[in-house]
Amino acid sequence: MLRKYGLSIDNVVDAKIVDAKGRILDRKGMGEDVFWAIRGGGGASFGVILAYKINLVHLPPLVTVFNVPKTLEENATDLVYRWQHIADKLDNNLFTRAVLQPIPGKKKGEFTARASFIALFLGDSNNLEITWIKSVLFLAYFPDGTPETALLARNLASPTAFKMKSDYVKTPIPKDALQGLMDTVAKSGTIQVMFNAYG
Repeated sequence: MLRKYGLSIDNVVDAKIVDAKGRILDRKGMGEDVFWAIRGGGGASFGVILAYKINLVHLPPLVTVFNVPKTLEENATDLVYRWQHIADKLDNNLFTRAVLQPIPGKKKGEFTARASFIALFLGDSNNLEITWIKSVLFLAYFPDGTPETALLARNLASPTAFKMKSDYVKTPIPKDALQGLMDTVAKSGTIQVMFNAYG
């Protein structure tokens, strides 16, 4: 829902922290610079977070999700290139993500790359609608039919450890660079790249 409402940090309206001097401070007491930093703007610890006050948003009773996977052999590079040119122009009720990942190729031990176009629409559709909580399972890659209670167990659908780096791209990546990226993903057998279309 970040395309319409922003990230969770964008919805934090107050917080309580304990600073290095042992003081309990709210947003006003800590000041806007520290408030900005504790929501992800800083690279270090500015205190112990005791609580966040978060602005809640309205959830529609039904949302629509879909996943369209395409391999390199199915023109995945061209599709990612074209997706870049429309992703920022889509309705804010439609969140889309393009995930590039290696998958086994036709020959044993070889990999190819797949681009999966994953989406969540804050509204209904005749055959694709599900509850929002089920969309959380979908976007977290839980298998179809996973009960909602799986979210309470705090088990990831994929328990593999990983490292992640985030960045913002403001202009489309050229097609030849995307092809190089797709080739690198395929050859790696492990690297995954995710593009999220923010609002």
